[in-house]
Amino acid sequence: MFEKRFLTERLLIRDYKKTDVDGFLRVVRQPEIYATTYGIPQNYSKFRAEWWLRTIKENKKNNSSYEFAVFLRNTGRYIGNVGLINVSFEHNRADISYYIDKDYMNKGYATEAAKEMLKYGFETFGFNKIQGVCMSCNPASRRVMEKLGMKYEGTLRQDLLKDGFYYDIDRFSILKDEYYNM
Repeated sequence: MFEKRFLTERLLIRDYKKTDVDGFLRVVRQPEIYATTYGIPQNYSKFRAEWWLRTIKENKKNNSSYEFAVFLRNTGRYIGNVGLINVSFEHNRADISYYIDKDYMNKGYATEAAKEMLKYGFETFGFNKIQGVCMSCNPASRRVMEKLGMKYEGTLRQDLLKDGFYYDIDRFSILKDEYYNM
């Protein structure tokens, strides 16, 4: 199977490799990543990271999600993840996901990577809808989705239980015709 690669102005986005595990761990172990996501556990182990990288490959083979490593083009440094997850070809939609190393937040990298995923989802797969969610207490992720042209659909109240606290989740989406009319 060939490697999938995307190039943007500042980023290289590609399939994960076994050799990415150390960079991946450096980022997902950051307290700022844990605090603003609900799918990344605290104290991520190397064993779990290796398992997760294998799972990404299996999910791609099963057409259930497509997740990619994000690197700075000028240095080759791993800075995060972007992908289309929870893919439903039956309903012609997917969820967008992303996170960026705390040292590179608020520099437009998440938006740049996520724009490439919208293009991939709409132009390669022909999805009708790409949706996303973020914790309501994560305004940076909300801004990314707004910059992508996604529309706010509502708040799922106390939808996430994390560390003994309930968190609200904001939901956004963009439809194919909205994407092509931007």
